[in-house]
Amino acid sequence: MIKGCILPWMHMFAAVDGTYQLCCHIGSGSRPVATYKDDISTIFNNEKYKNVRKQFLLGNYNQDCKKTCYDIEKLGGESNRQQVNKRFKQYERLQDYTKKDGSINNNPIYLDFRFGNKCNFKCRICGPYASSTWFKDASKISKFKNFPAQLADYYTDNPAFWKYLDDIKTNLKYFYFAGGEPLLMDGHYKLLNWLIENNKTDVELTYNTNLSTLTYKNHNVFELWNKFDNISLWPSIDGYKEHCVYSRTNFSWENFEKNLERVKKYVNTVSCTVSVYSIISTPELIAYLKVHNISTYLSVLDSPKYLECRILPVEFKNKIIKKYQLVLNKISLNAFEIENIKKTMLYFEKDIEDKEKLKKSFKTYNEEVDTLNGTSFVNIYPELKEWYEKI
Repeated sequence: MIKGCILPWMHMFAAVDGTYQLCCHIGSGSRPVATYKDDISTIFNNEKYKNVRKQFLLGNYNQDCKKTCYDIEKLGGESNRQQVNKRFKQYERLQDYTKKDGSINNNPIYLDFRFGNKCNFKCRICGPYASSTWFKDASKISKFKNFPAQLADYYTDNPAFWKYLDDIKTNLKYFYFAGGEPLLMDGHYKLLNWLIENNKTDVELTYNTNLSTLTYKNHNVFELWNKFDNISLWPSIDGYKEHCVYSRTNFSWENFEKNLERVKKYVNTVSCTVSVYSIISTPELIAYLKVHNISTYLSVLDSPKYLECRILPVEFKNKIIKKYQLVLNKISLNAFEIENIKKTMLYFEKDIEDKEKLKKSFKTYNEEVDTLNGTSFVNIYPELKEWYEKI
C-alpha cells in the first residue's frame, strides 16, 4: 500500500512562477521545494524532497499537503493524492528503495513543467499569475492590483532544463501539460519536437486544455500527436453553457463543442473545477457529456476560499444535491464517476469556516469583475438573486 503520496518518488512539478512544488495542487504561496535558480539536477533529491519522503513513510505529511489534500479528504471529498495513488499504484515499490536519509536512486519519470502563463481566457477562478489575458485588467481588481504583469516562462529557453531532460530521457514515461493554455505555448511544441527527435514518442502526454484553439503559428498539433503512442486530453470546462461563459471570459460553448468533436479520440475525461460558479449546472454538463460517451471528473476548488462552492446557503445546497442524486439515479455512470460525484457531494454539504466573511469577499470580487465585463451574476443565477443581494 502506498504510504502518503507516490508523487515525491516519481514526479517533478515546475510552476509558472519558476518555483518547484510537490505538485500542481499546492499553491504558489506555499514554501517551494526549489526555484528555477537552483541546479535542476539536484532538486529531486534535495533536503526538502528527502524530508517529505521520510514524513510519508512514517505516516505523517508535509503541512503544504494538508489543505491541498488531507483537509479535502477529511470533509469527504476526493483529493489529488487519492487520485494519483490509484493511477500510479504500479509504482508503489519505489517507496521500498528509499534510503534512510530520504534519498532515492531513480530519476523522476513524470514531469509537469509549465511553459509560461500565456492564455486566451480570463477565468474568474484564475488570475494574472496563470493567465496573460488578465494582465490588462488586473489593476481594476482589488486582489490583483499589485500583481506584476509578467509573461513568465522559465523553461522554454533554459539550456539547463533541456540538458536535464536529455539526462533523464531514458526513464521518462509521462509529461503533463497545463497552463496558462498549453496549446498556445512555444515550449509545448518545442518539447513535442524534441521528444520526436529523441525517439521518445512512447512518453504518455496528458493535457489540461481549455480546448479553445487547435492551431498555433505554423504548428499542426494533430500531425505531432500522430507520432506518439499515447495522448490523453482532459479538456477543462467549468459548468454548462451560460454558466461557463459567465465564469470563463472569452469562452464559447459552440467553439468548445466543435473542438471537442475534433479531438474526441484523444479525450480521456473532461475536467470540471467545482466552484460557486459551476456547482449548479455541472449535473447538466455530466448528462451532456455522457450522451457523447465522455466521462466527467469533478475537482473541488479549495482556493481562493471565497469562490468555494460551500459558501452557498444550506437550503440551496440541498436542492443542488438532489440534482446530483438524479444524475446518479438516471444516468449510466462508471464506478469511478459514481465515487467522484458522491465524494464531491459529501464535501459540498459540509459547512465552511468564516462563511459570512467569505461571502462578502466573494461579492466584492465578483462585482468588480461584473463591472469590468458588463455582466450580472443575478441574471445568470436568478435562483440565487435573493441570497446574493442580501450579502
